[in-house]
Amino acid sequence: MVDLAILLGILSNIIFGLGILGWLTKGVLNFLALISLTILIIFLWKKKIWLWFEEFWEDIKKDRLCLFLTGLWILQILVNLVGALGPELGFDALWYHLTLPKIYLQESRIFFIRGGLFYYSAIPKLTEMLYLLSLNFSRFGILSKLIHFSFGILSSIVLYNLSKRYLKERFSLLVVLFFYTSLIVGWESISAYVDLSRTFFELLALDEFLIWWRVRQKESLINSAVCLGLAISTKLIAFATLPVFLILIFLKSKKIPFSFLFFIFSLLIPLPWLVFSYLYTGNPVFPIFSHILDETHKIVQFNFLRFFRDFFVLLYRPQDPISPVFLIFLPLLVWGIIRGRLKKLYILASYVFLAYIFWYFTPRTGGARFILPYLPAWSLLTVGLISQEPVFFQKFLIFVVALSSLTNIGYRSLANKKFIPFLIGRESKDQFLEERLNFNFGDFYDLNGEVKKIIGKDDLVLVSGSHNLFYVDFLFIHSSYARKDTPISLVLVQGKEYPKDVKLGKLVYKNPKTNVELYLFKGWQN
Repeated sequence: MVDLAILLGILSNIIFGLGILGWLTKGVLNFLALISLTILIIFLWKKKIWLWFEEFWEDIKKDRLCLFLTGLWILQILVNLVGALGPELGFDALWYHLTLPKIYLQESRIFFIRGGLFYYSAIPKLTEMLYLLSLNFSRFGILSKLIHFSFGILSSIVLYNLSKRYLKERFSLLVVLFFYTSLIVGWESISAYVDLSRTFFELLALDEFLIWWRVRQKESLINSAVCLGLAISTKLIAFATLPVFLILIFLKSKKIPFSFLFFIFSLLIPLPWLVFSYLYTGNPVFPIFSHILDETHKIVQFNFLRFFRDFFVLLYRPQDPISPVFLIFLPLLVWGIIRGRLKKLYILASYVFLAYIFWYFTPRTGGARFILPYLPAWSLLTVGLISQEPVFFQKFLIFVVALSSLTNIGYRSLANKKFIPFLIGRESKDQFLEERLNFNFGDFYDLNGEVKKIIGKDDLVLVSGSHNLFYVDFLFIHSSYARKDTPISLVLVQGKEYPKDVKLGKLVYKNPKTNVELYLFKGWQN
């Protein structure tokens, strides 16, 4: 899996490099996709990936409980797949995860977009580079959603392999089910966000780190640092995990060089993106420490009561639901730690505890998805400790996890039911998005292609008011970063937010459903 992670990192950086050079043409991307697919097939063949599935089947086929737990996991995958095959509705995906790659494709280059809307263009975007390649073939984002969906499955496989070093098959499967059927994983699996890809890289980093902890093999430590670097390249907030590993490395080795080695390799991977951000903004970790972010994104100051309050809010009233199982077994988890039941799991407990501490200090308005990369370790720790308790508690754990999984699968099935009419052809893409996009909150969609029929092939449209522009299907530039020397042909206004520096010409189109008005461009205000 580490090899696969590195290959994905290399592919992402190649796309980034091509974008910096202005070579994001259809022909170049088609050739890159062909080469990448060929390498992936060769990689899977050489790794004999089918042997893993054969071994997995041998492990579980004689245990009815294992078969049942595996069945629940596969059922959750299928439910998530239904949502992943439908049109994108996620706010952040429509805002920047997919829209920025679409803009880069339109311009055939990667650049920093000034202004207050697309400030995320400066941050590392490993996963968005993969989305960019997929958008070259699927402009409506289904392939991008499937990429993010796949990271959830890959994370489950890594977690199973990691758990087997500590637990028997049935408990290892229970860990996977515990994690993968969490509501936050189900929701993330149907959107082109980046949290599951970050989870995949951070879980690999933990896996390799635990190997180093046991055998002190330097290669595993470097692999761990590289995977964490890939996580930081995916989402800048993954920097919060770096001090967790540095502290644990120092406690184990009592040598600063080991921590320094880990730090350097972790930093080298996202360095191209950090340099890119510094050159354009003067801040390598922009928009952190900048005036752009509002108060909800500021780094949190320590407050003793809030430290504990936020932890329980995360469990019982989070912005993004996790799983009630974490809260149900928290008392047993704490009791097991107090009684010294950790054994080989004490390093995992240290990791989870330190991760929460550093997560507490990060901007976390995104809710529980910001703690998603730590849920696999937390799941393993919970199952690992309770598996050492008397049989009654073990059976109770299996019952609760299975019941919770069935409940969450049912909930996600109801949530994803809306995609079925589209998937079976009873509902068109226009009908689906017309009913479900929030046009009053800045989602844009050109119903029946009416706007595109008016716009010429080479016309550039100045957009004002729209916030989430992924479904724009014509040449556009947003008013937040347009310059006065930009050759504008028309002006599209959503929600009556007219650009201040523009003279509007004749109104040529209006749609009260989408709150869109289209004007001829008359000129710039002096």
